[in-house]
Amino acid sequence: MLRRFTLADWAAGLSGMLGLIAVVVPWYSYTSAQSRVTVNGFRASLFGDLFFLTVAATMLLLLARHGVIDRRSLPAFDEDTAFAAITAIAVGTVLMQIVLNASGGRSMGPGLVLAIVAELVMVAGAWLRRSGSDRPFVARFADGERLTD
Repeated sequence: MLRRFTLADWAAGLSGMLGLIAVVVPWYSYTSAQSRVTVNGFRASLFGDLFFLTVAATMLLLLARHGVIDRRSLPAFDEDTAFAAITAIAVGTVLMQIVLNASGGRSMGPGLVLAIVAELVMVAGAWLRRSGSDRPFVARFADGERLTD
């Protein structure tokens, strides 16, 4: 099954794993009265939840693409457009969280940095998928017969 993964699929899987870790790691911290408050992605307002949902949707599309989830249970959609839309929503949520942190005087934590890295990988995967330059590796014999499916 791993031979059927394209470079865009690997990027989507990596961004999904990094995104799941990023939701749990602290996104920002601030001082409230006499205490220091640290916030992860789940408590980072609507944007943390929306980021988690985009990561989950990316993983769902990846599983459906490779037949782990039955595609008949999902509505008809174009995979390239779906990955591009999910990537755009995820990038928008992370950028809005960065703007909110900067305007509120909050320090950016490692979780938000990891979310940025996950988004860069997700953008690269969506770009590879949309450009059509990403093809699965297929070895061929000299006579043109395929070695793998």
